Amino acid sequence: MAELFNNIMCIRAKELTQGSEPIISKHACIKYIQRNDHVRVRKGGGSGNTVLLKWDSLRPDLKEKYIQKYGNPRDNTAAKFFKQYLKKDDAALDFYSGYLTNDDKRLPDAKIEEYCRNAEVLNALHVIIQDRTIMAKALGGKITAPFAKFADIINNDIADYGHNLPKNPSRLKIKYNEYIKEGYISLVHKGFANKNPEKINDDAKLWLLAQWANQVQKITSLKHLLTLYNKEAKIRNWKEVEEQTLRNFLFSEEIKPLWWGHRYGELKFKEKFIYQHSTKMPTMRDSLWYGDGTKLNYYYLEDGKMKTTNVYEVMDVYSEMLLGYCIADSEDYRSQFTAFRMAVQTSGQRPYQISFDNQGGHKKLVTGQFISKISDLAISTQPYNAKSKTIENAFGRLQSEYLKQDWFFTGQNIQSKKEESKANMEFILANKNNLPSLGEVRQIYKQRRDEWNNAPHPATGIPRKEMYRSSENPATTPVQIWDMINIFWVLRTEPVTVSAYGINFKENGVQMQYMVYKNDSPDINWLRDNIDKKVWIKTDPEDSSLIALYDKDSKGELRFLTYAQPKTIIHRNKQEQEDWEAAFIKQIEGESKRIRVETRDAMDDILEQHGMLPEQHGLNSPLIAGVEKAKKTAKRRKVATTIGGYQKAESLVTETDEFNLYDIM
Repeated sequence: MAELFNNIMCIRAKELTQGSEPIISKHACIKYIQRNDHVRVRKGGGSGNTVLLKWDSLRPDLKEKYIQKYGNPRDNTAAKFFKQYLKKDDAALDFYSGYLTNDDKRLPDAKIEEYCRNAEVLNALHVIIQDRTIMAKALGGKITAPFAKFADIINNDIADYGHNLPKNPSRLKIKYNEYIKEGYISLVHKGFANKNPEKINDDAKLWLLAQWANQVQKITSLKHLLTLYNKEAKIRNWKEVEEQTLRNFLFSEEIKPLWWGHRYGELKFKEKFIYQHSTKMPTMRDSLWYGDGTKLNYYYLEDGKMKTTNVYEVMDVYSEMLLGYCIADSEDYRSQFTAFRMAVQTSGQRPYQISFDNQGGHKKLVTGQFISKISDLAISTQPYNAKSKTIENAFGRLQSEYLKQDWFFTGQNIQSKKEESKANMEFILANKNNLPSLGEVRQIYKQRRDEWNNAPHPATGIPRKEMYRSSENPATTPVQIWDMINIFWVLRTEPVTVSAYGINFKENGVQMQYMVYKNDSPDINWLRDNIDKKVWIKTDPEDSSLIALYDKDSKGELRFLTYAQPKTIIHRNKQEQEDWEAAFIKQIEGESKRIRVETRDAMDDILEQHGMLPEQHGLNSPLIAGVEKAKKTAKRRKVATTIGGYQKAESLVTETDEFNLYDIM
């Protein structure tokens, strides 16, 4: 029969050789023991001791035959008897679940489970020890050296129960006595239960935080901080510490957020410690478009210099299809406008939502009502939050999977750290004169975009273009031909004052001059009636041949006035004037004289009706210079030969001269 010897589960050697059908012959058993002396834990002798073999060290085939003949020695009556006293302890679960450690934290779940199992095993052991009759049954009738047998049962027969009690009988007995005396608390590890004396006091903690978060004179490492701290500790009578102590303090969960933003930047703090949404991607096309600009990762050659440029892309998030783009050196509203215009033309639909950052030219697109005309919703992404823009991830894959194929690839954006993401500058510089032109880069980028759009979407395996074209969005509306005019005209952010030179303003540093025309001629009447008027302008960034002029009422609502066209520019000198220019000048001169006379006469009629005309008081109204000539029948007295003569004579007078109007009469 199986028995414990020095807390080792053993079987008697003769059990292998006895009977009519022995497990192994006596001769073979002797040879086996001689060759594997570690199996034998006790020799036979004259005192009646039998040879004992260690069960766990037996050959597998001998174990299997032994179990078939005698049963599993570990599945003994004592173990079965012990197991019936194992019961769940709800009080232990309540105690350990609510227990707070020395830093006011709850115990780890794994420790709660372990301590509960320990308590339940010791509870069973206590019930058995309390009653000698029960203990005798549990130990197979013998109660000598009980903890040796209990240790074997606990650590072998119920080893899978999840406890962590000592295997050594003496230590098990000590643990049992502590548990009976102190209760559940005795099972809690001293690291959780006892509050060690603080090595870093409150003043020292504040000093450490200030040093570690210092952005002016930055601490380079924990080793650097340790040197400064222990030096300061001698001055302030603090306890000197080791580097691990500083690490434990600074990188504890409640302290780390305090300095993280100061040391690594507030955006890094936001990314690490602030709640991040988990979102689902759209399930249909045109539900969400993203617009964003990035570096176009190609070098090109211009005037002997290596240069790079930028690209603004508009992407459908559902399919990852690139809908519209514009290559330009800066991400201004014109490049954004061009990309969105192309996207609408490609799609033929208004998207439900457009998202973009709220920087650069985007503000002008929003103010100009362009975005709101395209989509139902226009939502700017959170600034400095790349995670909120799916297009950032798509850009990265476009660069690494497609643009990287070309030898003049600049490498991915600066955040990329992998060597594979960097350019081979040795090769590029060796072939600087072979770099493509900007025009060639435009063609190559267009080709790579097309490859991207025709490649399988990573989630569906369907080509992006096919995925986009085969999808439908019932909430979006088609863009008709007449819609394009209204959608793609952008309202300038500031009004322009009408002057005698027309409607003049600068666009991207270029002076623009417009005039209202009527029957192919400048509308002089409109100009006269609107001088000094502030007008709001809508323009098509892709076509400067026509602008729309608007008035804004007291409610801030725009009201259409008229259209204006580029102003006709003529040569100042006769030598370079063309034939049509002379006729044009003469036409404008005639119209101007007519307007001058009509305007003067209209006001004179009003003055005459109210008895305020100069002639009604014995005086003369001046003639319109360059328009009217003196007539014998004229009611008005001639004053000067011409106003021009007066202005010329006045300009020739010196400071000592005395000027008299009538000297030139």
